[in-house]
Amino acid sequence: MSLLKRIGRNRAICQTCLLLLLVGAFGLEAQSPRVAFVTSVNGTGNLGSWADAGGETGVDAGDAICRARAAAGGLANASSFVAWLSTSTDDAYCRLHGFSGTKATDCGQVQLPVDAGPWNRADGAPFSESIDRLLNPERLVYYPLAADEFGNLVTGQTFTSTFLDGTWLPQFGTCSEWTVSSPASAWKGDSTRGSGGWTSAGGIVCDDTAHLFCFEPGSGPALSLPNETGNPVFVTSVNGSGDLGGWADAGGETGLDAADAICQARATAAALPDASTYKAWISDTATDAIDRFQHLGPVARLDGVRVAHSLDDLVDGQILASINFTDTDLYLGNSAAWTDTGTNGQLNGSSCTDWTSNSTGVWAYAGATNGTDATWTLQFYQACSSTIPRLYCIGDSSVIFSSSFLFGDTSAWSNTVP
Repeated sequence: MSLLKRIGRNRAICQTCLLLLLVGAFGLEAQSPRVAFVTSVNGTGNLGSWADAGGETGVDAGDAICRARAAAGGLANASSFVAWLSTSTDDAYCRLHGFSGTKATDCGQVQLPVDAGPWNRADGAPFSESIDRLLNPERLVYYPLAADEFGNLVTGQTFTSTFLDGTWLPQFGTCSEWTVSSPASAWKGDSTRGSGGWTSAGGIVCDDTAHLFCFEPGSGPALSLPNETGNPVFVTSVNGSGDLGGWADAGGETGLDAADAICQARATAAALPDASTYKAWISDTATDAIDRFQHLGPVARLDGVRVAHSLDDLVDGQILASINFTDTDLYLGNSAAWTDTGTNGQLNGSSCTDWTSNSTGVWAYAGATNGTDATWTLQFYQACSSTIPRLYCIGDSSVIFSSSFLFGDTSAWSNTVP
C-alpha cells in the first residue's frame, strides 16, 4: 500500500478516535455515517405507479419511494433520502447534493459540490467513502449496495440511467423521465456489482421491473474501515493472453505453473507475507480450481474486505464482495480474470489448451472482477488471443491475513485457519 494511502487510513482512524473521545468527555451525541440501500420493493420505469409513490411522478416519485422505504425500515432522517436517478436535465450526482442541473455545470453552483458520504448499508456494512471516491476514477466500493432498508440482502437490477461518474447517459433513455413503462428504455445498475457496475450495468426496458438505490444526502463521520481476517486475495494489476507462459511474470513456466508464478511475482512485488504460497483461481483439463487449495478458510481482499467465509462459501454462487482490488491497491471496474471455472470451482470450458494457446480460434471463460454473483468466476467467453483478462490470486497459507499488517501490526495474524 502506498504511503499516501497509509497516511489517509491512519488519519481517518485518528479522526474516529478523536470523535469517540469527544463523545465520552463532553457527552456529545455520536454521529453515524450516512446510509444507502436498495429498495425491498420494485416496479416498472413508471415510478408514479409504485405503491410508495404517494401521488408523485418522475424523479419526485423516486424520492417519495425512497423516503417511504427508509421510514418503513426505521432509518434516521427518512424524509431526506434521495433516489439515485438521472434525467435528461438533472444528473443523479447533483440530485444527491440537493441541486438540479448537470455535473458539467457544477450543478448550478459556484463550484462542484462534493460533500456527500461516506455511507454504510442499512445492515451496517460499509458501502463507500465520499462521493468523489465512489465514482470515477477510483470507483471505491467495499461491499456492494445489496442490503435493503431492513438490512436484508436483495440481488437484482435497479433503474439508474446514470454512468460511472454520476451523470446521465445521453445515448440511453430515462423511461420518458421515469413516467412511462412502455415503449421505452433506460440504463440499469446491479445490486450484486461492485465498482462501477452498481450504477452502470447495461440497458433495461421500462416495462421490466427493477429496484431503486436510495441515498441519505449530506456528509457524515468516517467509516469504520474493513479489517477482516482471511486468506488474502487480489486480482492482478497485470494482464495478458490465454498463453500464460507468455506473461512477463511467468518465469519460464507454462500452464497452471505459469499462473501461480505470476501470482507469486505480484505478491512479492507487493511485499505480501508468504508470497510463495499464492495460487491462481483457475482450472485446466487435469485440475479444478477448487482442488488447488489446501488451506483456505475465510478469504479477504487486501483492503480488509471479507470476500467469503470459507471455501464452501466461495463456491456457493454468491460471494460477499467483488474481487476487484489489485496488488497495486487499485479498484478495478468491469474487468475480466481468466478462470475457466464455474461457481462450483470446477472446469467449465476449454482452458486455452491448458493455458498454452493465444489463438483467436480457441476460447476460454473469464470472471467479472466487479461481480459477486456467479459472474465473479464465469461470465466472459474470451478468445485466447485477448490480452484483457487478469488473474485472481489467493494466498494458500495456514497463516491468515489481516489488513492491519499494512500498518506494521501483526497481532491479528493467526497460525491456524479458523
